[in-house]
Amino acid sequence: MTLTFTKIVPVVLALLFFSDIYAQNVDIPQSSQRGAVSQRLGLSYITIEYSSPNVRDRAIFGGLVPYGSPWGAGDRENTTIQFEHDALLEGQEIKAGKYGLFMIPDEDHFVILLSKYHESWSQTYPTEQETVLKVSVAPQEIPHREWLTYDFIDKSSKILTAALEWENTQVPFTIEILNPNDVLFESLKAEVKGRGQFLWGANYDAAVALFSRNIHLDQALEWVDASLALEPKGNPNWRRGLSLYIKSRIIINKEGYNTEAKNLMHEAITLIEHPSELNRAVYILLENGDTKKAIEAATKLVSDHSQHPSIWAFMDSLAETHLEDGNKKQALHYYKKARSMAPENQHEYFDSVIASIENNND
Repeated sequence: MTLTFTKIVPVVLALLFFSDIYAQNVDIPQSSQRGAVSQRLGLSYITIEYSSPNVRDRAIFGGLVPYGSPWGAGDRENTTIQFEHDALLEGQEIKAGKYGLFMIPDEDHFVILLSKYHESWSQTYPTEQETVLKVSVAPQEIPHREWLTYDFIDKSSKILTAALEWENTQVPFTIEILNPNDVLFESLKAEVKGRGQFLWGANYDAAVALFSRNIHLDQALEWVDASLALEPKGNPNWRRGLSLYIKSRIIINKEGYNTEAKNLMHEAITLIEHPSELNRAVYILLENGDTKKAIEAATKLVSDHSQHPSIWAFMDSLAETHLEDGNKKQALHYYKKARSMAPENQHEYFDSVIASIENNND
């Protein structure tokens, strides 16, 4: 059958019409490319996704983006920010989840809005009921930035500063994890329940992580006991020594320097091989009035690590134990020996200590 021209034209027009409609529903390159930036804070990730338009010789803030009006903080699709755990944005609490990110620019401040809807178009601004967070921040002037960009411009262990940068304007805002210790504790429990339960290092490291923050000390004791079970008595090595040392310190934090803590520390110093750990044990003994055992530990430290670059510091520790014990003669002997080994920038310290002892010598 032969199609006439009058039959072909409607078919072609229909195909063109439907093609035009459905072309918007496929993934094709856009002039404002989609981008993402992600940063870990502690054990939690923060991710920002955005479209990145360029300036193209236009006035952006106060021009293309009017002052006082809501703006999608990007282009086309929603700019979004996702928090893996409950967080603080500029000090305000925000639950874990993904949010639409909007801004209201002004000359001297930008209002940041988070919407509970994150799949809307960037021109679909949140209502008051849909806004879950609203804060005001001060913009900063920066060198020209052609493409709109988000970045994490300051990163510490406890707080991040994220920022939008476009044209000559930077909009920084701070992010913190609301309960980082809770996040850590849940993560540790999950890890130690897995393969980690069979590993000395996993149990020991988990116990140390809790002890160093002085949190969940009962659980820390369970994990350090598990590490000791993997290094049983009669297996005298440095790993057992470290576990004994940490167990002693956990008990000290919980109950003070009782008999159990003392016995654990005494055994630990006979096994610890790493000089910095043994040196710390010396000062724990001193802090708790166990001076004779501190002298014993410091003597072992100096003897076992006589070739260490920090031998002068270990000698200083030994001198301090004797001074604490009231033996000024021995203290002076070791302080002078430490000074002879120490770098020149430490001589003033030793001269001061030595002079103080000599001037107050009975």
